[in-house]
Amino acid sequence: MKILSKDRWEPLAVTAVSIIARAAHLFFFLIIGNKYGASSHTDFVIYMLAPLTVLSGVVSGAADVVVMPVFHKSENHNISKYIFQHSVKKIIKFILPLSFIIILSSSVIVQRYDCLLSVIIIFIPLFSGLASLKSGVLNASNRFQAAISGPLFGSLTAIIFFIFVPVNIYSFAFSFLLFEFGKFFFLSFFHDVTTKLTLLRTASGDKLIKWGFRNAKWQLLGSFIFSLVYPIDIWFASTLGPGSATFVEYANKLWNIVPLLFVGHITITYSAFSKAAIKGSLSINIHKIAIRYLLFGIFVSLLVVIGSDFIISLLYGHGKMTLDQQTTLSDLLKSYLVGAGPHVGGLVYVRAMSAIGRTDLLLAIACFGSICNIIFDALFIRTVGLNGIGLATSAIYLLNFLLLAYFYEYLGKNKQLAI
Repeated sequence: MKILSKDRWEPLAVTAVSIIARAAHLFFFLIIGNKYGASSHTDFVIYMLAPLTVLSGVVSGAADVVVMPVFHKSENHNISKYIFQHSVKKIIKFILPLSFIIILSSSVIVQRYDCLLSVIIIFIPLFSGLASLKSGVLNASNRFQAAISGPLFGSLTAIIFFIFVPVNIYSFAFSFLLFEFGKFFFLSFFHDVTTKLTLLRTASGDKLIKWGFRNAKWQLLGSFIFSLVYPIDIWFASTLGPGSATFVEYANKLWNIVPLLFVGHITITYSAFSKAAIKGSLSINIHKIAIRYLLFGIFVSLLVVIGSDFIISLLYGHGKMTLDQQTTLSDLLKSYLVGAGPHVGGLVYVRAMSAIGRTDLLLAIACFGSICNIIFDALFIRTVGLNGIGLATSAIYLLNFLLLAYFYEYLGKNKQLAI
């Protein structure tokens, strides 16, 4: 009997483990929704957290587009640990001061001040950013362990916490902190076990890392700009009454389960794209791969849309959510799922264009998408209310997919598919 090679079993294993991890993540938000419901109190936490996701989003973007090319360009596979060791201080200096400014500004805007809550929230983007970096460096060296040790153990840590705490705004915020800390702790554990060699700082290592950041600078800026979409959505939702911002948070986590099912597998394709681009030319049929993921995403999304009412009732019908709130969440989820397929397909083009270093185009598309999102939010909210936020996001992902496909085709015709 022929044993499956690593190239065959690893994508299957990573996908299977990703599904289990996302299920645990979903269960985490199921408990949150049932235990805390949606109110002005949960809205306040979400309102403060939303702009902070921009900071961790920048780090997450760096982990995605910097580590993998550096890893493949380096002959020493322990370069991933080297990258983390010499990036931690920079991340802390970047995130903590900006988090303090954002939290203070948010408190002033809503005219509500809570020192204990602020202390809890300020560390959430820090551990989220560190977890993203750890995930990126572990993805480069051991994708299977990255898939199993991130959201799975982070969710389990937060779920255990729920058993012992009372229901209040502080435990609501602290659960998010524990989730991010759990991700970071277990990713660190697995990464340290698999990469035991500690590298000393070297000029060649620094040069290689600088090359990685220089190659990805435009995409990092693009990640920052596009990550503004979520806090903008939260701001628009906050104008629609108590609980609306919390509904957007819950719906975001639910619909993102669909694209996240494919992220582990797409990360493996990015590794192949990066290797091919460094060797000479990315001759892989990217359009075929992107369409395949688009169709898979649409198929899974349709299944969720069909069973949305039942799923929401099953998940959130056992706690503080009323029937009207469950209906509101179900409708909002459906509006987000319209764009899940294009989002999944677009990720393939993003990885391919990152591999060939055309992050300037990704920046341009991100800027255009963010501007359109503000316009679409304002227009759709007037016509369909809260569901307009989900439809606006879906429209942006569809537009991004079409633009990414067009520009990749243009690069291919002009033979610009190499670094």
